[in-house]
Amino acid sequence: MTSISGDACAVVTGASAGIGRATALALARAGVPVVGVGRRGALLRRSEADESRIEPVQADVTTSAGREKVVEAVAARPVAALVHGAGVFPRAPLSEMSHGAWESAMRTNVDARLWLTVALEERLVGGRVLFVGSDAATTPRHGGGAYSVSKAASFMLWKCLATEMGDRVSFGMAKPGLVETAMLDGSIAADPSRFGARDVYVGMSDRGETISAKKVAAFFVWLLTQTLPERFVADVWDIRDESHHAEWLSGPLYTGPR
Repeated sequence: MTSISGDACAVVTGASAGIGRATALALARAGVPVVGVGRRGALLRRSEADESRIEPVQADVTTSAGREKVVEAVAARPVAALVHGAGVFPRAPLSEMSHGAWESAMRTNVDARLWLTVALEERLVGGRVLFVGSDAATTPRHGGGAYSVSKAASFMLWKCLATEMGDRVSFGMAKPGLVETAMLDGSIAADPSRFGARDVYVGMSDRGETISAKKVAAFFVWLLTQTLPERFVADVWDIRDESHHAEWLSGPLYTGPR
């Protein structure tokens, strides 16, 4: 097992809401100082109010200036964990996708993960980087092509970084399933003519196949703090795999019909 101690911190992107916010809170409540990064300052300050160990950094990690703000906030501290929680999901057929929406998916879901990891490389030695994965990387959905392509690229980025930097930094990948977040709400509310897969998401919710962000956060904290390094990096972790539930899960995994 491992732990985060001393003057080390964790960096969580996407900490304004959803999985990122839940993970930042869970790490902080486990005693870990957290640099919580997001674009929405008011929501970040809410996280800080809920947990004093969270240091909010309002920054856009798709920009070099935003990543520099994160580096400055970390300062000389070791980074024991970097969680790439930021993500965007534009919904439109590829033939109708705007250049801006496509580029936003690639900048957020791929580029920011690469360049923030590189920017923090020296501080990450001996630490862990957790990529948030998705079934979308291998299962295309009508109207969700930009997200699928970016998640497939993120998967290969994870493997490439592990190949090049894995002797000094541990890289993990975890799939959180269908999580009760604004991203899910956006899929359910989407125009079916733009997002042909809408009914798939509505059906999953109605059947009680969604997972709370808090459960995902508990899973991530366990991976980051309670697994041996060789186990952390061994394969893609799936929250729905029951083989590890006894080690971290309290109560049912799924929330139930909404």
